[in-house]
Amino acid sequence: MKNKFKKTTLRLLGLIFFIFSTFGIMHTEELYASDGVDSVLMKKVSQSFTKKFCNSIGFGLSKESAMIFSLKENNQVFIKRKGFNNINKELLAEEIALDVIEKCGYPINLSGEQDALEFKSYYLSKDNEYSD
Repeated sequence: MKNKFKKTTLRLLGLIFFIFSTFGIMHTEELYASDGVDSVLMKKVSQSFTKKFCNSIGFGLSKESAMIFSLKENNQVFIKRKGFNNINKELLAEEIALDVIEKCGYPINLSGEQDALEFKSYYLSKDNEYSD
């Protein structure tokens, strides 16, 4: 009886130790539901824009024409989506710039961080111009 009690106690203490050590090793962060929705929507908008932009470049449109076409099309697609108007434009532009450089940067001579920053500012200027 004493041995059985010892084994049960040791197993229970081991389980408690395991649980607390697991929580101590893992870093848990708060995630607000609105942040998750915004980031998912931002990813969808970015992927949609990048696909339209890269296809336009592939069809032979200039960088400016592809930008205007993709902006207008994306705005039409997402304008009625809840939260679209509240998306952080800076973060969206950064994500779009990185996606464009990764997927179709070579044909339009874009590569690296400097080109990503230039594309980001170009996107923001065109977005301000055509969203008003």
